[in-house]
Amino acid sequence: MKLLCLAAALFGGSSLASRLFAASYAGLVTTLDLDESQAGYRLTPISDTNACGASPSWLMPDADNGLLYCLNEAIDGSNATLTSFKVNTNGSLTEIYQLETVTGPVHSRFYSAGGRTFFVVAHYSGSSVTTYSLEPAAGTFTHLQTFTYKLDGPGAVPDRQEAPHPHGVAIDPTGRFVLVPDLGADYVRIYHINSSTGLLEEQKPLVASPGSGPRHGVFWTPKGAHPDSTKGVRYYLASELNSHLTGYEVTYTRNGKLSFHKFYETTTYGGSQPPAGSTAAEITISPGNNHIVITNRNDNTFGSSNDSVAVFSCADASGSFFKKNVTFSGLYPAYGSIPRQFEISEEGDKLALALQNSHRVAVAGWDDETGSAGPLLAETTLDGQITAVIWDL
Repeated sequence: MKLLCLAAALFGGSSLASRLFAASYAGLVTTLDLDESQAGYRLTPISDTNACGASPSWLMPDADNGLLYCLNEAIDGSNATLTSFKVNTNGSLTEIYQLETVTGPVHSRFYSAGGRTFFVVAHYSGSSVTTYSLEPAAGTFTHLQTFTYKLDGPGAVPDRQEAPHPHGVAIDPTGRFVLVPDLGADYVRIYHINSSTGLLEEQKPLVASPGSGPRHGVFWTPKGAHPDSTKGVRYYLASELNSHLTGYEVTYTRNGKLSFHKFYETTTYGGSQPPAGSTAAEITISPGNNHIVITNRNDNTFGSSNDSVAVFSCADASGSFFKKNVTFSGLYPAYGSIPRQFEISEEGDKLALALQNSHRVAVAGWDDETGSAGPLLAETTLDGQITAVIWDL
């Protein structure tokens, strides 16, 4: 669904345009065009909709069917919703279907089983995980499961861990497991996907350090590995409350479960003490499969209201033994305050950032070979706090 096209002339010369979508707590999902010409880059809002709900928190594209899914967190106390949109050729969004759900949806992923498509949602304030069966071509979906959790008492950080707070979703490389970091419980909740029904079957969670606040996690596999291969799989976890990156070796056991061996842990500042009040946010593996990228919020590393992007090298290994060579590469400017979420372009040359408290979307250069963020290319201010931005893939 990557819409690359020759756009109208800008600044007196031809230009190349890329499309992005951004969500904000102003209740808007905005379509933006990033135009490149001889004069440079320009990021321009071209359409928006308020049909997602009062507090759009996450965007999930369906590349094959030209659809976009939006989670409405409902932080204002209204009903939380999940909405599907058709992406029109002019970039506008047409609502297809909307369903009320447990409060606080903040993250979601698709998965497949039995020839059908499903998606799973983490609900922060609702202390829940929900699943849905999907009719991909139609963009409609049906609720299947709700897992709701409680704590016996507050966690090590009582003001943030007064209840379970599922925050992220990751599907393992084989498509057989779902992992959900729970910031409030200091768990990574693990579910096996029933290969026939698509229903999730809960397993024993991965226990994180007390007070760490697991937020988001990503899987890594050696470059060129077969999708069904279970060799060399790693899981990298970004924890919000202590701003840590933790690396685990993943083993697929004979009894159909996952086991984890921690082989790496440091702060998202490469071992340095995180600045007071800072928190880690998003994590991803670079398109080249050789870098872990994490955003740090409220650290003001590059000046007032200019937070940071942390990069770690995780070079590929060869042979029967996989190296555990994760190293800190450095910090780069986020070009704004509270980089809640980001995404690297498919080509590996640009980094789009959702700058929540700056009310801006920024696009910076990205060198995928070296794993370094480049200069600010373009930015635009939108209404409300920006919660997510994605490239139109």
